[in-house]
Amino acid sequence: MGFDLCLLDPAKPIPADIMSLIIDVDLQNPDMIARLRAFRKVSERGSDQIIAIGKGNLQDELQATALGARKTILKPLSEKSLATYIEDRRTAYGMTGKTATATTQLAAKAIQNSFDKITSNQPVDLKQINEAGQNIATAIADLGISEWLSTVRVYHQSTFQHILLVTGIACAFAQSTGMSKTDVAKLTEAGLLHDIGKIWISDTILDKPGELTPEEFEIIKRHPVEGYKKLSEQGNLDPAVLHSVRHHHEYLDGSGYPDGLTADAIPDLTRILTICDIMGALLEERAYKPRFSIEKSLSILKSMGKEGKVELALVLALETVMKKHTSIPDNVADLINQTG
Repeated sequence: MGFDLCLLDPAKPIPADIMSLIIDVDLQNPDMIARLRAFRKVSERGSDQIIAIGKGNLQDELQATALGARKTILKPLSEKSLATYIEDRRTAYGMTGKTATATTQLAAKAIQNSFDKITSNQPVDLKQINEAGQNIATAIADLGISEWLSTVRVYHQSTFQHILLVTGIACAFAQSTGMSKTDVAKLTEAGLLHDIGKIWISDTILDKPGELTPEEFEIIKRHPVEGYKKLSEQGNLDPAVLHSVRHHHEYLDGSGYPDGLTADAIPDLTRILTICDIMGALLEERAYKPRFSIEKSLSILKSMGKEGKVELALVLALETVMKKHTSIPDNVADLINQTG
């Protein structure tokens, strides 16, 4: 829901930088009262205290008021009461967007609906896609990319997980680099639609636990063109979005697919989606590989930038967005060719 929660040791001083303190202690304990008063003196401006009191306990209520409680809640604390309080704080802090979980679920429905429409030769509902994109943009702005990545990973369908990871990374990139709202919307729409051509690829290939055969990889390589063709038939998608759908696997040196474009023919929006697509593929767990760390994934992208495959300046900009760091296996060079 966008908050870092921690359980404090009641025997130690309360950190001064806590914005909200939920207190369930013996309010008649002199030592505890002293700790709470000390926190009130040093706490940052704007922090508040929520104190749990016993039902009908007037003494607790008076003590809570004396300690400067913003409000009181009844003991015993429950998940529901804590969730209600956190939602209240979200509103107070201006975090009015949906939670990451709700946004992810709505976006997954929009992706599923788009796949269903395409397979039945109907136009994709761009209004639903754009609403999903706006919700993702709000969630990223409110909660950050780390929260988005961890939430998306609960989805077991690899294609949906990949699309949601890539879209979130692209949206975070766009917001952090100051792109216009129009370009944020285009990039987010491109992220949600970029792999729609995979609907015609069997799960046995998409989720194959081992290395793809050359024939299977040729099938994988069809998805940008297949998606582009179907979306082009609608006649209502932005040309920049369509370009990104078709060319998100192109490299600046001409070694990508499906058309072997070189730098001059690849606009910025497509270049950005390309690095976000690679980042998303490296960060997700797939049947043939474990999840890679952000640190190592960025290292791979920077190597690709130095080789002239992707734009290094964009990779360095993406590096500022990503924050978590974990270890990964060393066999990355062989696996990156399988990102599809």
